[in-house]
Amino acid sequence: MNVGQQPVQFHLSPEGRRALRGLVPNSGSFEALVVGQEDLGLLVWRPLKRSKRLPERVPVMLLRWDYIATMTFHLKRVEEATREPIGFSRA
Repeated sequence: MNVGQQPVQFHLSPEGRRALRGLVPNSGSFEALVVGQEDLGLLVWRPLKRSKRLPERVPVMLLRWDYIATMTFHLKRVEEATREPIGFSRA
């Protein structure tokens, strides 16, 4: 599943909360913009202001998969393209 280039609400596992102490809020969830996805986890950006636009260079954080208890986001539905008939007709 690709969650890139959109804001995601993260809820950390106890291990993630300990490992990221001082980088994320001590309790509850936090929102970050996913800017990339790696085998180890997600590359996220936590803007200081309420900016949805990604500047040219930003500091990102690797949020390991095992640090995430759950995450919530808005799923972008992809509509399947309708296919044209291939030319056969029934008589």
